[in-house]
Amino acid sequence: MSKRLIRISSKDIFAKLESLLRREINVVLNNGNTHFGKLESFTQEHLLLRDTRNHPHNIALQGLYEIVYDAGQP
Repeated sequence: MSKRLIRISSKDIFAKLESLLRREINVVLNNGNTHFGKLESFTQEHLLLRDTRNHPHNIALQGLYEIVYDAGQP
């Protein structure tokens, strides 16, 4: 079964965050680093991602390159 990966570019991220709450996403930063976890909350400046070890990551929206997620995930 193939994955249905969706990419959201930095200019469209804030408008789509509401639909991504409590979903597993990959957050790609401008410096190339990537974080994986569930989106817990967001503001106009930051998002809170909780990884598989239950560690929180507070990430600035300004530093995001894109968000990637599997559209087939419930």
